[in-house]
Amino acid sequence: MTPLADMIPTMTDADLTTLRANAARLVEHGASTQVMAASDILPVIDDELARRAALPKPAKAPPAKRAAPKKKLPPVTGHQTALPSG
Repeated sequence: MTPLADMIPTMTDADLTTLRANAARLVEHGASTQVMAASDILPVIDDELARRAALPKPAKAPPAKRAAPKKKLPPVTGHQTALPSG
């Protein structure tokens, strides 16, 4: 396998989707060596995406509890903020 094909199982789903889009684009509009490399890697990408789609989805975690809203304090009045007379 090519080094890229060895990395495919460790890639994230988003990275695989991007890689597949780029490979498909190169098959259509790439140079001859790019077309050959892209057409070799597309089945490997598709197999990995199919394998991941067949895996059971993990159970969704319950939503996190939110902290209670803080109490609003009344505004400070003038006598509490006045400087001591001296």
